[in-house]
Amino acid sequence: MFKFFNYLLVVMMLAVLWNCSGNSGGKLSGKIIGANGEPLAIAHIHVAEAGGNVFKPLKSVQTNEDGTFTIDLPRAQYLSILVTAPYHEPLELPLARSNDHQSLEIDFQLQGHQYLPEFNRVKITGDWIDFSFAEAPLMNKNEDGTFSLQVPVHADTLAYQLIGLIPNEQSINGTQQDYMVYDGQGDYKSVIKTTDSTVTVTFDPQKLPRFYNRALPTALVKKGDAITQQILDAALMIHRTMMAWNEQRQRYAQLTGTDRGFRFNFSELDSVLNALEKTASSDKVKKYITFQRVLLTQYGMASPDTLLQYLGNNLTMTDPLWSFNPQIMPFVYERTMGVEKALAALEEALPQIESKNTRAFVLIHLGMRAKYMRNNEKVTWVYNQLKDGYEDIPIVKYYIAQFNPEMGISVGKQIPDFKVKNLDTGEEITKESLKGKFVLLDFWATWCAPCISEMPAMHQAYERFKDKNFVILSLSFDRKIEDLYKFRKGQWKMPWLHAYLDNSIRDQIAQKFEVSGIPKPILVSPEGVIVAMEADLRGQNLEKTLSKFIQ
Repeated sequence: MFKFFNYLLVVMMLAVLWNCSGNSGGKLSGKIIGANGEPLAIAHIHVAEAGGNVFKPLKSVQTNEDGTFTIDLPRAQYLSILVTAPYHEPLELPLARSNDHQSLEIDFQLQGHQYLPEFNRVKITGDWIDFSFAEAPLMNKNEDGTFSLQVPVHADTLAYQLIGLIPNEQSINGTQQDYMVYDGQGDYKSVIKTTDSTVTVTFDPQKLPRFYNRALPTALVKKGDAITQQILDAALMIHRTMMAWNEQRQRYAQLTGTDRGFRFNFSELDSVLNALEKTASSDKVKKYITFQRVLLTQYGMASPDTLLQYLGNNLTMTDPLWSFNPQIMPFVYERTMGVEKALAALEEALPQIESKNTRAFVLIHLGMRAKYMRNNEKVTWVYNQLKDGYEDIPIVKYYIAQFNPEMGISVGKQIPDFKVKNLDTGEEITKESLKGKFVLLDFWATWCAPCISEMPAMHQAYERFKDKNFVILSLSFDRKIEDLYKFRKGQWKMPWLHAYLDNSIRDQIAQKFEVSGIPKPILVSPEGVIVAMEADLRGQNLEKTLSKFIQ
Protein backbone atom coordinates (compact mmCIF):
# COMPACT_ATOMS: atom_id res chain seq x y z
CA MET A 1 0.00 0.00 0.00
CA PHE A 2 2.77 2.42 0.98
CA LYS A 3 4.65 1.57 -2.22
CA PHE A 4 1.56 2.52 -4.19
CA PHE A 5 1.27 5.89 -2.44
CA ASN A 6 4.99 6.55 -2.93
CA TYR A 7 4.57 5.73 -6.63
CA LEU A 8 1.53 8.06 -6.82
CA LEU A 9 3.45 10.85 -5.09
CA VAL A 10 6.30 10.56 -7.60
CA VAL A 11 3.83 10.67 -10.52
CA MET A 12 2.11 13.78 -9.08
CA MET A 13 5.44 15.53 -8.53
CA LEU A 14 6.56 14.76 -12.07
CA ALA A 15 3.25 16.08 -13.41
CA VAL A 16 3.68 19.32 -11.44
CA LEU A 17 7.25 19.72 -12.67
CA TRP A 18 6.16 19.05 -16.28
CA ASN A 19 3.39 21.64 -16.03
CA CYS A 20 5.72 24.17 -14.45
CA SER A 21 8.41 23.78 -17.08
CA GLY A 22 8.01 21.99 -20.38
CA ASN A 23 4.26 22.46 -20.76
CA SER A 24 4.17 26.00 -19.41
CA GLY A 25 3.93 28.89 -21.84
CA GLY A 26 5.58 31.27 -19.39
CA LYS A 27 4.17 34.57 -18.13
CA LEU A 28 4.01 38.16 -19.25
CA SER A 29 4.12 40.73 -16.47
CA GLY A 30 4.72 44.44 -16.32
CA LYS A 31 2.92 47.75 -15.98
CA ILE A 32 0.54 49.85 -18.10
CA ILE A 33 0.53 53.63 -17.67
CA GLY A 34 -1.34 56.39 -19.43
CA ALA A 35 -0.11 59.15 -21.71
CA ASN A 36 0.38 61.39 -18.66
CA GLY A 37 2.77 58.86 -17.09
CA GLU A 38 0.34 57.77 -14.35
CA PRO A 39 -1.33 54.38 -13.71
CA LEU A 40 -4.85 54.11 -15.09
CA ALA A 41 -8.07 53.45 -13.20
CA ILE A 42 -8.72 50.53 -15.53
CA ALA A 43 -6.64 48.93 -18.30
CA HIS A 44 -6.39 45.51 -19.89
CA ILE A 45 -3.90 43.37 -21.74
CA HIS A 46 -5.17 40.74 -24.18
CA VAL A 47 -3.20 37.87 -25.72
CA ALA A 48 -4.07 36.26 -29.08
CA GLU A 49 -2.49 33.91 -31.58
CA ALA A 50 0.13 35.73 -33.67
CA GLY A 51 -1.70 37.57 -36.42
CA GLY A 52 -5.01 36.42 -34.91
CA ASN A 53 -8.06 38.38 -33.82
CA VAL A 54 -7.02 40.40 -30.76
CA PHE A 55 -10.69 41.25 -30.16
CA LYS A 56 -11.30 37.56 -29.48
CA PRO A 57 -8.19 36.89 -27.39
CA LEU A 58 -7.02 33.63 -25.90
CA LYS A 59 -6.61 35.38 -22.54
CA SER A 60 -7.20 38.82 -20.99
CA VAL A 61 -6.41 40.39 -17.61
CA GLN A 62 -7.18 43.73 -15.97
CA THR A 63 -4.39 45.69 -14.33
CA ASN A 64 -4.10 46.22 -10.61
CA GLU A 65 -4.59 49.69 -9.06
CA ASP A 66 -0.88 50.49 -9.56
CA GLY A 67 -1.03 49.48 -13.23
CA THR A 68 0.79 46.18 -12.80
CA PHE A 69 -0.37 42.91 -14.36
CA THR A 70 0.59 39.28 -14.83
CA ILE A 71 -0.88 37.03 -17.51
CA ASP A 72 -0.18 33.40 -18.39
CA LEU A 73 0.97 32.92 -21.96
CA PRO A 74 0.13 30.00 -24.24
CA ARG A 75 3.03 27.97 -25.61
CA ALA A 76 4.04 29.83 -28.75
CA GLN A 77 7.17 31.61 -29.90
CA TYR A 78 5.13 34.40 -31.47
CA LEU A 79 1.93 36.00 -30.16
CA SER A 80 -0.11 39.16 -30.67
CA ILE A 81 -1.07 41.40 -27.76
CA LEU A 82 -3.54 44.24 -27.39
CA VAL A 83 -3.22 46.87 -24.65
CA THR A 84 -6.34 48.95 -23.91
CA ALA A 85 -7.50 51.67 -21.54
CA PRO A 86 -10.21 54.38 -21.50
CA TYR A 87 -9.28 57.73 -23.10
CA HIS A 88 -6.41 56.01 -24.94
CA GLU A 89 -5.76 54.50 -28.35
CA PRO A 90 -5.71 50.68 -28.28
CA LEU A 91 -2.24 49.31 -28.99
CA GLU A 92 -1.71 46.07 -30.90
CA LEU A 93 1.83 44.66 -30.94
CA PRO A 94 3.72 41.49 -31.89
CA LEU A 95 5.25 39.52 -29.05
CA ALA A 96 8.36 37.55 -30.06
CA ARG A 97 10.30 35.26 -27.73
CA SER A 98 13.48 33.20 -27.96
CA ASN A 99 11.44 30.08 -27.20
CA ASP A 100 7.80 29.14 -26.69
CA HIS A 101 7.87 29.19 -22.87
CA GLN A 102 10.01 32.24 -22.02
CA SER A 103 8.63 34.64 -19.37
CA LEU A 104 8.84 38.37 -20.05
CA GLU A 105 8.38 41.65 -18.20
CA ILE A 106 7.33 44.64 -20.30
CA ASP A 107 6.13 48.12 -19.33
CA PHE A 108 3.73 49.91 -21.70
CA GLN A 109 2.82 53.58 -22.02
CA LEU A 110 -0.25 54.23 -24.16
CA GLN A 111 -1.08 57.07 -26.53
CA GLY A 112 -3.99 59.32 -25.57
CA HIS A 113 -6.91 59.78 -27.93
CA GLN A 114 -6.40 62.65 -30.36
CA TYR A 115 -9.74 64.32 -29.77
CA LEU A 116 -11.24 66.77 -32.24
CA PRO A 117 -10.26 70.40 -31.47
CA GLU A 118 -13.95 71.27 -31.04
CA PHE A 119 -17.20 69.31 -30.96
CA ASN A 120 -20.23 70.20 -33.02
CA ARG A 121 -22.07 66.91 -33.50
CA VAL A 122 -21.89 64.37 -30.67
CA LYS A 123 -24.03 61.24 -30.84
CA ILE A 124 -24.82 58.81 -28.06
CA THR A 125 -25.41 55.09 -28.34
CA GLY A 126 -26.04 52.56 -25.63
CA ASP A 127 -27.75 49.46 -24.31
CA TRP A 128 -31.27 50.85 -24.89
CA ILE A 129 -30.62 50.65 -28.69
CA ASP A 130 -28.16 47.71 -28.57
CA PHE A 131 -25.28 50.14 -29.24
CA SER A 132 -26.56 50.80 -32.77
CA PHE A 133 -24.72 53.48 -34.77
CA ALA A 134 -27.61 53.99 -37.19
CA GLU A 135 -30.08 54.77 -34.38
CA ALA A 136 -27.71 56.88 -32.26
CA PRO A 137 -29.36 60.29 -31.56
CA LEU A 138 -27.57 63.63 -31.49
CA MET A 139 -26.92 65.11 -28.06
CA ASN A 140 -28.07 68.66 -27.36
CA LYS A 141 -25.32 71.29 -27.21
CA ASN A 142 -25.69 73.54 -24.16
CA GLU A 143 -24.60 77.17 -23.72
CA ASP A 144 -21.79 76.15 -21.34
CA GLY A 145 -20.24 73.95 -24.04
CA THR A 146 -21.46 70.65 -22.59
CA PHE A 147 -23.71 68.17 -24.41
CA SER A 148 -26.64 66.33 -22.84
CA LEU A 149 -29.54 64.05 -23.66
CA GLN A 150 -32.19 62.22 -21.66
CA VAL A 151 -32.23 58.51 -22.50
CA PRO A 152 -34.35 55.56 -21.27
CA VAL A 153 -33.10 53.05 -18.72
CA HIS A 154 -34.19 49.40 -18.72
CA ALA A 155 -32.19 48.12 -15.72
CA ASP A 156 -30.38 49.45 -12.65
CA THR A 157 -27.50 50.63 -14.83
CA LEU A 158 -27.13 52.49 -18.13
CA ALA A 159 -24.18 51.67 -20.41
CA TYR A 160 -23.35 54.10 -23.22
CA GLN A 161 -20.67 55.36 -25.60
CA LEU A 162 -20.22 58.58 -27.57
CA ILE A 163 -19.63 59.05 -31.31
CA GLY A 164 -17.96 62.14 -32.75
CA LEU A 165 -15.16 62.78 -30.27
CA ILE A 166 -12.29 61.50 -32.42
CA PRO A 167 -11.67 61.86 -36.19
CA ASN A 168 -12.80 58.37 -37.20
CA GLU A 169 -16.37 57.12 -36.81
CA GLN A 170 -15.76 55.24 -33.58
CA SER A 171 -17.65 54.95 -30.29
CA ILE A 172 -15.69 55.52 -27.08
CA ASN A 173 -16.41 56.18 -23.41
CA GLY A 174 -17.86 59.48 -22.20
CA THR A 175 -17.02 61.70 -19.24
CA GLN A 176 -19.96 60.80 -16.96
CA GLN A 177 -19.89 57.38 -15.33
CA ASP A 178 -19.79 55.44 -12.09
CA TYR A 179 -17.45 52.93 -13.66
CA MET A 180 -16.31 51.67 -17.07
CA VAL A 181 -16.24 48.24 -18.71
CA TYR A 182 -14.28 46.94 -21.70
CA ASP A 183 -16.43 46.75 -24.87
CA GLY A 184 -14.54 43.87 -26.51
CA GLN A 185 -13.43 46.06 -29.44
CA GLY A 186 -10.53 48.04 -27.99
CA ASP A 187 -12.63 50.72 -26.26
CA TYR A 188 -14.75 51.15 -23.13
CA LYS A 189 -18.37 51.73 -22.15
CA SER A 190 -19.33 54.30 -19.54
CA VAL A 191 -21.78 52.87 -16.99
CA ILE A 192 -24.13 54.92 -14.80
CA LYS A 193 -25.92 53.42 -11.78
CA THR A 194 -29.54 54.52 -11.43
CA THR A 195 -32.98 53.55 -10.11
CA ASP A 196 -34.84 55.94 -12.44
CA SER A 197 -36.57 55.12 -15.74
CA THR A 198 -34.56 57.81 -17.55
CA VAL A 199 -31.13 59.38 -17.13
CA THR A 200 -29.78 62.65 -18.48
CA VAL A 201 -26.30 61.86 -19.77
CA THR A 202 -23.91 64.80 -19.89
CA PHE A 203 -20.68 65.03 -21.87
CA ASP A 204 -18.26 67.72 -20.67
CA PRO A 205 -15.36 68.36 -23.13
CA GLN A 206 -13.41 70.05 -20.32
CA LYS A 207 -13.14 66.71 -18.51
CA LEU A 208 -11.39 64.94 -21.37
CA PRO A 209 -7.74 64.18 -20.51
CA ARG A 210 -5.89 65.58 -23.52
CA PHE A 211 -2.43 64.02 -23.42
CA TYR A 212 -1.71 63.32 -27.08
CA ASN A 213 2.05 62.88 -27.59
CA ARG A 214 3.56 61.85 -30.94
CA ALA A 215 6.43 60.07 -29.14
CA LEU A 216 3.93 57.56 -27.75
CA PRO A 217 3.13 54.70 -27.41
CA THR A 218 6.16 52.89 -25.98
CA ALA A 219 7.04 49.40 -24.77
CA LEU A 220 10.12 48.70 -22.64
CA VAL A 221 11.33 45.13 -22.08
CA LYS A 222 12.59 44.90 -18.49
CA LYS A 223 13.02 41.14 -18.44
CA GLY A 224 13.54 39.28 -21.69
CA ASP A 225 16.00 39.57 -24.54
CA ALA A 226 16.99 41.73 -27.47
CA ILE A 227 14.75 39.92 -29.97
CA THR A 228 11.60 40.94 -28.07
CA GLN A 229 12.67 44.58 -27.72
CA GLN A 230 13.93 45.02 -31.28
CA ILE A 231 10.76 43.63 -32.85
CA LEU A 232 8.67 45.79 -30.51
CA ASP A 233 10.75 48.85 -31.50
CA ALA A 234 10.15 48.16 -35.19
CA ALA A 235 6.43 47.57 -34.64
CA LEU A 236 6.05 50.75 -32.55
CA MET A 237 7.80 52.90 -35.15
CA ILE A 238 5.54 51.45 -37.84
CA HIS A 239 2.50 52.03 -35.60
CA ARG A 240 3.37 55.70 -35.01
CA THR A 241 4.13 56.21 -38.71
CA MET A 242 0.82 54.69 -39.79
CA MET A 243 -1.05 56.93 -37.35
CA ALA A 244 0.58 59.92 -39.09
CA TRP A 245 -0.14 58.34 -42.51
CA ASN A 246 -3.82 58.04 -41.65
CA GLU A 247 -4.07 61.62 -40.36
CA GLN A 248 -2.48 63.02 -43.52
CA ARG A 249 -4.56 60.78 -45.81
CA GLN A 250 -7.78 61.94 -44.14
CA ARG A 251 -6.80 65.61 -44.54
CA TYR A 252 -5.91 64.99 -48.19
CA ALA A 253 -9.26 63.24 -48.82
CA GLN A 254 -11.17 66.10 -47.17
CA LEU A 255 -9.47 68.62 -49.45
CA THR A 256 -9.67 66.65 -52.72
CA GLY A 257 -12.69 64.38 -52.22
CA THR A 258 -10.59 61.23 -52.70
CA ASP A 259 -7.41 59.62 -51.42
CA ARG A 260 -6.27 58.86 -55.00
CA GLY A 261 -2.92 60.54 -55.58
CA PHE A 262 -2.10 60.72 -51.85
CA ARG A 263 1.62 60.30 -51.12
CA PHE A 264 3.36 59.96 -47.77
CA ASN A 265 7.02 60.50 -46.88
CA PHE A 266 8.31 57.24 -45.37
CA SER A 267 11.94 58.40 -45.13
CA GLU A 268 12.00 58.64 -41.32
CA LEU A 269 10.55 55.14 -40.94
CA ASP A 270 12.95 53.82 -43.55
CA SER A 271 15.90 55.29 -41.65
CA VAL A 272 14.81 53.80 -38.32
CA LEU A 273 14.19 50.36 -39.82
CA ASN A 274 17.61 50.45 -41.51
CA ALA A 275 19.25 51.20 -38.17
CA LEU A 276 17.34 48.40 -36.45
CA GLU A 277 18.37 45.94 -39.16
CA LYS A 278 22.04 46.85 -38.75
CA THR A 279 21.93 46.24 -34.98
CA ALA A 280 19.62 43.19 -35.16
CA SER A 281 20.62 40.50 -32.69
CA SER A 282 18.98 37.76 -34.71
CA ASP A 283 17.88 36.91 -38.25
CA LYS A 284 14.36 36.77 -36.84
CA VAL A 285 14.43 40.53 -36.37
CA LYS A 286 15.70 41.16 -39.90
CA LYS A 287 13.07 38.82 -41.35
CA TYR A 288 10.31 40.55 -39.38
CA ILE A 289 11.42 44.00 -40.54
CA THR A 290 11.74 42.83 -44.14
CA PHE A 291 8.23 41.46 -44.45
CA GLN A 292 6.85 44.54 -42.69
CA ARG A 293 8.56 46.61 -45.41
CA VAL A 294 6.90 44.44 -48.06
CA LEU A 295 3.53 44.85 -46.34
CA LEU A 296 3.96 48.63 -46.28
CA THR A 297 4.22 48.78 -50.08
CA GLN A 298 0.41 48.83 -50.21
CA TYR A 299 0.59 52.19 -48.41
CA GLY A 300 3.18 53.60 -50.80
CA MET A 301 6.49 52.73 -49.15
CA ALA A 302 9.22 51.76 -51.62
CA SER A 303 10.16 48.08 -51.46
CA PRO A 304 12.73 46.66 -53.93
CA ASP A 305 12.23 43.18 -55.36
CA THR A 306 15.36 42.06 -53.51
CA LEU A 307 13.31 42.12 -50.29
CA LEU A 308 10.79 39.70 -51.76
CA GLN A 309 13.63 37.48 -52.90
CA TYR A 310 15.17 37.59 -49.42
CA LEU A 311 11.91 36.47 -47.80
CA GLY A 312 11.30 33.77 -50.40
CA ASN A 313 14.82 32.39 -49.89
CA ASN A 314 15.03 32.69 -46.11
CA LEU A 315 11.55 31.91 -44.78
CA THR A 316 10.06 28.48 -45.34
CA MET A 317 6.31 28.27 -45.83
CA THR A 318 5.99 26.73 -42.36
CA ASP A 319 8.04 29.40 -40.56
CA PRO A 320 5.86 30.68 -37.66
CA LEU A 321 7.08 34.23 -38.30
CA TRP A 322 4.62 34.42 -41.23
CA SER A 323 1.76 34.31 -38.73
CA PHE A 324 2.26 38.01 -37.94
CA ASN A 325 1.27 38.95 -41.51
CA PRO A 326 0.06 35.80 -43.27
CA GLN A 327 -1.72 37.73 -46.03
CA ILE A 328 1.57 38.62 -47.76
CA MET A 329 3.03 35.12 -47.66
CA PRO A 330 1.38 33.75 -50.86
CA PHE A 331 2.31 36.86 -52.84
CA VAL A 332 5.96 36.61 -51.83
CA TYR A 333 6.20 33.04 -53.10
CA GLU A 334 4.27 33.81 -56.28
CA ARG A 335 6.75 36.57 -57.09
CA THR A 336 9.80 34.43 -56.30
CA MET A 337 8.61 31.02 -57.57
CA GLY A 338 5.98 31.84 -60.19
CA VAL A 339 2.22 31.59 -59.65
CA GLU A 340 1.63 27.98 -60.69
CA LYS A 341 4.58 26.55 -58.76
CA ALA A 342 3.81 28.66 -55.67
CA LEU A 343 0.15 27.59 -55.56
CA ALA A 344 1.14 23.91 -55.71
CA ALA A 345 3.80 24.40 -53.00
CA LEU A 346 1.38 26.30 -50.73
CA GLU A 347 -1.24 23.59 -50.98
CA GLU A 348 1.37 20.92 -50.22
CA ALA A 349 2.70 22.86 -47.20
CA LEU A 350 -0.75 23.64 -45.81
CA PRO A 351 -1.02 20.68 -43.36
CA GLN A 352 2.41 21.51 -41.87
CA ILE A 353 1.64 25.19 -41.15
CA GLU A 354 1.17 25.39 -37.38
CA SER A 355 -0.81 28.64 -37.20
CA LYS A 356 -4.51 28.16 -37.91
CA ASN A 357 -4.81 31.82 -38.86
CA THR A 358 -2.00 31.48 -41.42
CA ARG A 359 -3.57 28.34 -42.88
CA ALA A 360 -6.83 30.27 -43.25
CA PHE A 361 -5.14 33.04 -45.26
CA VAL A 362 -3.38 30.49 -47.48
CA LEU A 363 -6.72 28.79 -48.17
CA ILE A 364 -8.35 32.14 -48.92
CA HIS A 365 -5.59 32.94 -51.40
CA LEU A 366 -5.93 29.54 -53.07
CA GLY A 367 -9.67 30.13 -53.30
CA MET A 368 -9.35 33.61 -54.79
CA ARG A 369 -6.87 32.34 -57.40
CA ALA A 370 -9.14 29.42 -58.26
CA LYS A 371 -12.13 31.74 -58.56
CA TYR A 372 -10.19 34.06 -60.87
CA MET A 373 -9.11 31.07 -62.99
CA ARG A 374 -12.71 29.76 -63.05
CA ASN A 375 -11.56 26.53 -61.39
CA ASN A 376 -14.89 25.69 -59.76
CA GLU A 377 -13.69 22.34 -58.42
CA LYS A 378 -10.86 24.00 -56.49
CA VAL A 379 -13.15 26.78 -55.25
CA THR A 380 -15.53 24.16 -53.86
CA TRP A 381 -12.61 22.36 -52.17
CA VAL A 382 -11.48 25.60 -50.49
CA TYR A 383 -15.07 26.34 -49.47
CA ASN A 384 -15.39 22.96 -47.76
CA GLN A 385 -12.01 23.35 -46.02
CA LEU A 386 -12.90 26.79 -44.63
CA LYS A 387 -16.41 25.80 -43.63
CA ASP A 388 -15.29 22.64 -41.85
CA GLY A 389 -12.47 24.10 -39.78
CA TYR A 390 -12.19 27.91 -39.88
CA GLU A 391 -15.62 29.46 -39.35
CA ASP A 392 -14.52 30.80 -35.95
CA ILE A 393 -12.15 33.28 -37.68
CA PRO A 394 -14.26 36.39 -38.49
CA ILE A 395 -12.71 37.22 -41.88
CA VAL A 396 -13.28 33.64 -43.05
CA LYS A 397 -17.06 34.05 -42.91
CA TYR A 398 -16.89 36.60 -45.72
CA TYR A 399 -14.89 34.25 -47.94
CA ILE A 400 -17.06 31.25 -47.16
CA ALA A 401 -19.90 33.28 -48.64
CA GLN A 402 -17.76 34.22 -51.66
CA PHE A 403 -16.71 30.62 -52.35
CA ASN A 404 -20.11 29.02 -51.75
CA PRO A 405 -20.82 26.86 -54.84
CA GLU A 406 -24.55 27.44 -54.26
CA MET A 407 -24.20 31.22 -54.52
CA GLY A 408 -27.05 32.84 -56.35
CA ILE A 409 -24.96 35.86 -57.29
CA SER A 410 -22.24 34.60 -59.61
CA VAL A 411 -21.18 34.90 -63.24
CA GLY A 412 -23.66 33.26 -65.58
CA LYS A 413 -26.68 33.60 -63.29
CA GLN A 414 -29.69 35.90 -63.52
CA ILE A 415 -29.89 38.72 -60.99
CA PRO A 416 -32.88 38.53 -58.63
CA ASP A 417 -35.94 40.76 -58.97
CA PHE A 418 -35.62 43.99 -57.00
CA LYS A 419 -37.29 47.35 -56.62
CA VAL A 420 -35.64 50.58 -55.44
CA LYS A 421 -36.48 54.27 -55.73
CA ASN A 422 -34.47 56.60 -57.97
CA LEU A 423 -32.88 59.07 -55.56
CA ASP A 424 -33.12 61.98 -58.00
CA THR A 425 -36.55 61.44 -59.61
CA GLY A 426 -38.47 59.28 -57.16
CA GLU A 427 -39.29 56.78 -59.93
CA GLU A 428 -39.02 53.04 -59.39
CA ILE A 429 -35.99 51.18 -60.70
CA THR A 430 -36.45 47.44 -61.19
CA LYS A 431 -34.73 44.55 -62.89
CA GLU A 432 -37.31 44.81 -65.66
CA SER A 433 -36.81 48.57 -66.18
CA LEU A 434 -33.06 48.04 -66.71
CA LYS A 435 -33.38 45.22 -69.25
CA GLY A 436 -31.87 45.96 -72.64
CA LYS A 437 -28.83 47.72 -71.16
CA PHE A 438 -25.51 46.73 -69.65
CA VAL A 439 -25.84 47.73 -65.98
CA LEU A 440 -23.07 48.18 -63.45
CA LEU A 441 -24.63 47.60 -60.02
CA ASP A 442 -22.43 49.45 -57.56
CA PHE A 443 -22.99 48.65 -53.85
CA TRP A 444 -21.17 51.36 -51.92
CA ALA A 445 -21.24 54.04 -49.17
CA THR A 446 -19.61 57.41 -48.59
CA TRP A 447 -17.97 56.09 -45.39
CA CYS A 448 -16.28 53.26 -47.33
CA ALA A 449 -12.72 54.37 -48.25
CA PRO A 450 -12.21 51.63 -50.90
CA CYS A 451 -15.51 52.71 -52.48
CA ILE A 452 -14.30 56.30 -52.74
CA SER A 453 -11.03 55.09 -54.25
CA GLU A 454 -13.05 53.66 -57.17
CA MET A 455 -14.50 57.07 -58.10
CA PRO A 456 -11.89 58.12 -60.72
CA ALA A 457 -12.14 54.79 -62.57
CA MET A 458 -15.93 54.80 -62.44
CA HIS A 459 -16.24 58.37 -63.75
CA GLN A 460 -13.77 57.67 -66.54
CA ALA A 461 -15.60 54.47 -67.55
CA TYR A 462 -18.98 56.18 -67.42
CA GLU A 463 -17.84 58.99 -69.70
CA ARG A 464 -16.50 56.45 -72.19
CA PHE A 465 -19.48 54.09 -72.29
CA LYS A 466 -22.53 56.18 -71.26
CA ASP A 467 -23.71 56.51 -74.87
CA LYS A 468 -23.19 52.82 -75.64
CA ASN A 469 -26.18 51.17 -73.98
CA PHE A 470 -24.51 51.32 -70.53
CA VAL A 471 -25.75 52.63 -67.18
CA ILE A 472 -24.50 52.61 -63.60
CA LEU A 473 -26.84 52.12 -60.64
CA SER A 474 -25.16 53.01 -57.34
CA LEU A 475 -26.95 51.55 -54.31
CA SER A 476 -25.91 53.36 -51.15
CA PHE A 477 -25.51 51.73 -47.74
CA ASP A 478 -25.01 55.12 -46.06
CA ARG A 479 -26.40 55.62 -42.58
CA LYS A 480 -28.02 58.94 -43.56
CA ILE A 481 -29.35 60.05 -46.92
CA GLU A 482 -27.90 63.51 -46.20
CA ASP A 483 -24.38 62.05 -46.39
CA LEU A 484 -25.09 60.92 -49.94
CA TYR A 485 -26.41 64.32 -51.04
CA LYS A 486 -23.43 66.07 -49.47
CA PHE A 487 -20.91 63.75 -51.12
CA ARG A 488 -22.32 64.31 -54.61
CA LYS A 489 -21.97 68.07 -54.19
CA GLY A 490 -18.21 67.61 -53.85
CA GLN A 491 -15.60 66.52 -56.38
CA TRP A 492 -17.39 63.36 -57.51
CA LYS A 493 -20.81 64.17 -59.00
CA MET A 494 -21.63 60.56 -59.91
CA PRO A 495 -23.95 61.57 -62.80
CA TRP A 496 -25.76 58.24 -63.06
CA LEU A 497 -28.62 56.37 -61.38
CA HIS A 498 -28.76 56.30 -57.58
CA ALA A 499 -30.81 54.56 -54.92
CA TYR A 500 -30.57 54.94 -51.15
CA LEU A 501 -31.07 51.71 -49.22
CA ASP A 502 -32.81 52.81 -46.05
CA ASN A 503 -33.63 50.58 -43.09
CA SER A 504 -36.79 49.25 -44.75
CA ILE A 505 -34.98 47.59 -47.68
CA ARG A 506 -31.26 47.54 -46.80
CA ASP A 507 -31.16 44.02 -45.35
CA GLN A 508 -33.49 42.67 -48.01
CA ILE A 509 -31.34 43.96 -50.90
CA ALA A 510 -28.09 42.90 -49.19
CA GLN A 511 -29.45 39.38 -48.73
CA LYS A 512 -30.76 39.12 -52.30
CA PHE A 513 -27.45 40.24 -53.81
CA GLU A 514 -25.32 38.45 -51.18
CA VAL A 515 -23.55 41.65 -50.17
CA SER A 516 -21.26 40.80 -47.25
CA GLY A 517 -18.85 43.66 -47.91
CA ILE A 518 -18.49 46.78 -50.04
CA PRO A 519 -17.56 47.86 -52.61
CA LYS A 520 -19.28 45.11 -54.54
CA PRO A 521 -19.62 45.85 -58.30
CA ILE A 522 -21.69 43.52 -60.51
CA LEU A 523 -21.94 43.85 -64.29
CA VAL A 524 -25.27 42.68 -65.75
CA SER A 525 -25.98 41.98 -69.42
CA PRO A 526 -29.02 43.39 -71.30
CA GLU A 527 -30.69 40.02 -70.61
CA GLY A 528 -30.23 40.37 -66.82
CA VAL A 529 -27.36 37.86 -66.61
CA ILE A 530 -24.25 38.51 -64.50
CA VAL A 531 -21.21 38.68 -66.79
CA ALA A 532 -18.50 40.01 -64.42
CA MET A 533 -18.01 40.77 -60.73
CA GLU A 534 -15.81 42.42 -58.15
CA ALA A 535 -12.05 42.37 -58.96
CA ASP A 536 -12.73 42.40 -62.72
CA LEU A 537 -14.67 45.65 -62.23
CA ARG A 538 -12.38 47.58 -59.90
CA GLY A 539 -9.71 50.16 -60.65
CA GLN A 540 -8.11 49.94 -64.08
CA ASN A 541 -9.79 46.56 -64.66
CA LEU A 542 -13.19 48.27 -64.99
CA GLU A 543 -12.63 49.76 -68.45
CA LYS A 544 -10.85 46.62 -69.65
CA THR A 545 -13.78 44.44 -68.63
CA LEU A 546 -16.41 46.80 -70.04
CA SER A 547 -14.52 46.87 -73.34
CA LYS A 548 -14.94 43.08 -73.65
CA PHE A 549 -18.71 43.32 -73.55
CA ILE A 550 -19.69 46.77 -74.81
CA GLN A 551 -18.95 47.69 -78.43
